[in-house]
Amino acid sequence: MTTAAAPRKTHLSLGSAPHLYFAFFSLFICQLFFWNASRNVFPDMAIVPDVPARDVVKALSLGDEQFYFRVLALEIQNAGDTYGRFTPLKNYDYDKLSQWFFLLDTLDPQSDYIPSLATYYFAQTQNVPDVRYIVDYLYEHGKRDVTHKWWWLLQAMYLANHKLEDKDLALKVGEPMIDAQGIPLWARQFPAFIYEQKGEREQALYVMEHVLESAGKETLTREEFNFMKYFIEERIEKEIPGLMTKMAPELGEDGFALDKPDAEPHDAQTQETPATNP
Repeated sequence: MTTAAAPRKTHLSLGSAPHLYFAFFSLFICQLFFWNASRNVFPDMAIVPDVPARDVVKALSLGDEQFYFRVLALEIQNAGDTYGRFTPLKNYDYDKLSQWFFLLDTLDPQSDYIPSLATYYFAQTQNVPDVRYIVDYLYEHGKRDVTHKWWWLLQAMYLANHKLEDKDLALKVGEPMIDAQGIPLWARQFPAFIYEQKGEREQALYVMEHVLESAGKETLTREEFNFMKYFIEERIEKEIPGLMTKMAPELGEDGFALDKPDAEPHDAQTQETPATNP
C-alpha cells in the first residue's frame, strides 16, 4: 500500500536575505536620485489647449456632434483650472480662445452655451484689450441670426462701449439690429444712444425715426412711441432748431401720430351782402 507524498515546504535561505536587502536598498537609492533630478520638472500643460482642425473634430465626434460639443465646451470652461491649478483670466490666450469659440459654433450654432461663457466669464479678464476677441466673436455669432441672437449683439455693444471704450466698434456691432424685425424695440434703439454719446445727433435722429417708421402702429405701444418722441424732442431739437417742428407728426389723444390731410381746408367764409331797402 502506497501513501501520498507530503507537500514539500520551501524555505528562504538565510544566506539569500542580504542579497534582497541590497537590491531593495539599491532601488531606493536610485529612486532618491531620480526624485532629486526631476522634482523641479513639471509637465508643460498649456492653459488653453491647442485648437484642432474642423475635420478632426468631426471625425472624433463619431457622428454625435451634440455630445462632443458638450465635452469640448466643458473642457474650455475648465481650461486653466485643472490638476490643482487656478489661473487668472489675464494669463489666457484669448486669440486661441476665440478660435475655440468659432470652432464650437460649427458643432452647434444655435446653442447659447458658448456666447454665455464668453460674455459672463471670459469677458471679465483683467487685461482689457483681450475683450476685443470676445466682442468680435459675439458680433459674428449674433449677426448670422439677429432675430434669435440679438441679446449677444447687445452684450457685445456693452463690452465695446464700456470696457473697450470704442464707440465706433459698438456702432458696428449694433448696426444689424436697426433693421431687424421680431426683436424688442428698445434693442433696435441702442445705436441711437451711442450716436448721441458721440455727439452725432443727426445720426441719432435718423436711427430713431427709422425705427419709428419701420415699427408700425400695430406693433408700437403708446409708451414706446412717447419715449421716442421724448428722445427726439428733448435731446435733438435743441441742437437742430426747427427740424423737429418740421418733421414731428401731429399727435392724437392716445399719443399716436395722426394722418395729415393732403390739403388744408379753406378758412375763408363767404360774407353775404345784406339786402338794402329800395
